[in-house]
Amino acid sequence: MSNKADANLVTRALEHIDRHRLVDLVVQLVNVPSPTGSEGDMARALHEVLRGANFRSTLQPIGDQRYNAVGILEGAGRGRSLMFNGHLDTSFGPEQASRGIGYRCEGTVVDDEWIYGMGSFNMKSALATYVVASEAIQAAGIKLAGDVVIAGVCGEIEKAPVNHFDGPSYQGYGVGTKYAITHGAVADYCILGEPTNMMLIPRHCGTTWLKIRVPGVLIHTAWSKPEQNAISNATLLLDALHKWMPEYIERNAVGDFRPKVNIAAIEGGWPWRGARTPDDCCIYLDVRTLPDVLPVQAYNEVRQLVRGVVSKHPALTGTTVDIYVSAPGTSIPDDHALIKTIVGAHTEQLGTAPEFGMETWYSDAAHMNRYGIPTVNYGSAGRLRSGGAGFSTHQGEHVHIGDMVDMTRIYVRCILEICGVAA
Repeated sequence: MSNKADANLVTRALEHIDRHRLVDLVVQLVNVPSPTGSEGDMARALHEVLRGANFRSTLQPIGDQRYNAVGILEGAGRGRSLMFNGHLDTSFGPEQASRGIGYRCEGTVVDDEWIYGMGSFNMKSALATYVVASEAIQAAGIKLAGDVVIAGVCGEIEKAPVNHFDGPSYQGYGVGTKYAITHGAVADYCILGEPTNMMLIPRHCGTTWLKIRVPGVLIHTAWSKPEQNAISNATLLLDALHKWMPEYIERNAVGDFRPKVNIAAIEGGWPWRGARTPDDCCIYLDVRTLPDVLPVQAYNEVRQLVRGVVSKHPALTGTTVDIYVSAPGTSIPDDHALIKTIVGAHTEQLGTAPEFGMETWYSDAAHMNRYGIPTVNYGSAGRLRSGGAGFSTHQGEHVHIGDMVDMTRIYVRCILEICGVAA
């Protein structure tokens, strides 16, 4: 903030951040199970929280008892609007609870410093910081010029229907956000508080999921031939893919960053019917792409690779390649107004500028950018209690309370800078 009056307003708002409220709200949200496809209770819980925080909140039904909760804190007008987007669904389901407190739908505070529980990391803690930042500004008696929008969306986790895997629990990859922004949840800018450990992510990789189907001959073992076995023939393609993957990764390197390729699944045959050869074998591939690369480019490259292998091995004739997830990446420039605002707020709060990064994993930020709403990933979760950053499968989901408080302070600064104060 550039003048004394603005600095006084910031100080006044920061003084009203309620740490206990923040902790209690994270615990409250974690206590509501919300795996992908079953976000209804979580949407209703956030809806009530938003209403209690003076947002005009709406439940958006997207089908199968799934809802987005979208709240608007209306400004006086003449200001820019800022959205905070966060997904309601969790990366894991309640069936993982036996793994430890980091996987239970039960918020647990440890040493008054950490909160453990399903969704605390990704990303119910972020939803709480959005709300508490907005409450602090209101408690300080500050009337904003522009709107603050909080969108709690379902179906963000990287899941997709394929073959017989169908239904709400497989419908992720942004179904909630894409519905929200085509049904009224819009803003000038958006911050998505994914668990980046306070790293600023303006560049988002894309992804293309491919299904490679190798045909075979369904026949009894007594009359089977190795050259007609789809699983055996699929190994020819797997060998070619394993040779191609490191070359693709290095060819698409940007500085120290490397995109990734993953052979995600292989499906063929029936283990309960060992006396039959499979009529096909499918390889499922996840190809991550740089922000400026479209899915069709990844598709064409893999298809060309497969065609080359098929041309050398007639037994592979009839092999097909199809896309079943198409999610392009996006980026916004480092000198964008949203970026400058976040850098300034982060620096004022923590004394140093944030690190910039590019993420391999996919988030709704890319969808927001594709719909013309400049969006970054920037959140407080992502610090490990054991040290370092990222996610620990062993420790499960957890967040640092001090980091959440700092991020709430930064969000307050961003709201006041972007939305402005009513005269």
